Amino acid sequence: MTTRFPLALGLLPALLAGCAMPPPATPSQQAEAASCTAQADAAYQAQNEDALSRTSQNGLLFAPVPNHVFDAQRLGSLHERDSAISDCEQNGDTTSAIAPGTPIVAPQIVTQ
Repeated sequence: MTTRFPLALGLLPALLAGCAMPPPATPSQQAEAASCTAQADAAYQAQNEDALSRTSQNGLLFAPVPNHVFDAQRLGSLHERDSAISDCEQNGDTTSAIAPGTPIVAPQIVTQ
């Protein structure tokens, strides 16, 4: 019994090391996160304009009746927004069709 207690105390720092806080984000990471969030928010608002413009219906006779279809659509849209933010932060901004640094090909007319 006495050998288990020192062993547990010896493992305690190793177990608590996983609970350490991550280092704070650099200003460039914060700017990238803000840009990705703004881009995803704009896409979310453009795609869900009808749902976002609904007024609160508290106090109506049948307002407590849940509308699960609307809830599922809203949760799906929020998941899509969150996925877009994480994809943008992991892979960078991939909205442009042309990769940065790629020369633009000039069109040529071929006559024969």
